[in-house]
Amino acid sequence: MKIVLEFIIWILRIYIWVIFIRVVLSWFRVSPVGVWGRIYKFIIDITEPFLIVFKKIIPKIRIGRGYLDISPIIAIIVIQIILFFLRLLVSRFL
Repeated sequence: MKIVLEFIIWILRIYIWVIFIRVVLSWFRVSPVGVWGRIYKFIIDITEPFLIVFKKIIPKIRIGRGYLDISPIIAIIVIQIILFFLRLLVSRFL
């Protein structure tokens, strides 16, 4: 059981980095054609199902003529809370 929980913790840590990479890549123009376009599409495909939950709940914040989407920040905070409880579970009960 401990190995399974450690694996889940490891996967969630990687997922946080993938969300962070998505945020950074969103600041640049990525051509849909080519290697970077495929990588960016893959990152969007694996993060969007989780982020869409937060995008529905939290509206974008208007800043000047643009909008700021804070759903990735909230998603990372939620994952960090889950990681905290998983680490607690691993250290206390297993």
